[in-house]
Amino acid sequence: MLGSSMGLLINLDGVISPAATISVLDRGFLYGDSVYEVVRTFNRQPVGLQEHLDRLRRSAAYLYLAVPWSDRHLKQEVDQTLQQATGEEFYIRIVVTRGADQTIALLPSAQIQPSLMIVVSAIDPQPKLSETGLHLQIVDRIRNHQQALSPAAKTGNYLNNILGLLEARQQGADDALMLNPQGEIAEATTSNLWLVQDGIVKTPRVEAGILHGITRAFLLQILRDRQIPHQETTLKPADLWLADEAFLSSSVRLLMPINQINDYQLPQCPSSMTRFLWDQLLMLMQDSTQD
Repeated sequence: MLGSSMGLLINLDGVISPAATISVLDRGFLYGDSVYEVVRTFNRQPVGLQEHLDRLRRSAAYLYLAVPWSDRHLKQEVDQTLQQATGEEFYIRIVVTRGADQTIALLPSAQIQPSLMIVVSAIDPQPKLSETGLHLQIVDRIRNHQQALSPAAKTGNYLNNILGLLEARQQGADDALMLNPQGEIAEATTSNLWLVQDGIVKTPRVEAGILHGITRAFLLQILRDRQIPHQETTLKPADLWLADEAFLSSSVRLLMPINQINDYQLPQCPSSMTRFLWDQLLMLMQDSTQD
């Protein structure tokens, strides 16, 4: 049972309640055979919901998983769940599992039907940029190889990230910074990485094997619109030690400054570019939820 004491509101296949029961035969539970998206609200409106649903479908297609619901239906289910939620702003998790079979087998049956779960939880109504930042540790655990399980697909199989995070925590860090099999910087466990060096904003290219972050796309749009020098480029660990400032981006935390990577202390945290992009991102979110 989920949600009974976690302060969550759960919509499981159209039934909204504070708790939900999922079959132990559900393939999302058994194998991580699922896809999901995490969305946050701003002014009680989901930010970038269409972009998240588009990525949900791309991830599902990668898993040979058909999503039988229209975007309109998914948006209605999100809206109905939010209407019953208590709070000002919310974390929204949209999960599509392949569903439950009658027996445990690696190959899903032809009759299996997907299941839809939407989880809503209240979050801080006033987004604030952290003044302390995070300590990241480059871990030995490498990011999934793109030809094994592509990081571009946002699936319920998160063991690679969990092991990286546990390794970083054992070394006293807040989060892990993971490399790809070629030794290039990929991403943190739930966030995209950004560096600022000599006024140029840099982030790993998608070919490095990263999730195509929605907030990442918003930031790239801001950088283009404001004509700020930026690069999607190959980054190696040696590039980190030249950074003037650094931060992570994700849908819920938005921007999270970095104060330390391994033993390297960033000169300032947060610094001017991080603060500027934070303000611009809030303005973009404000505009998008008023359309």
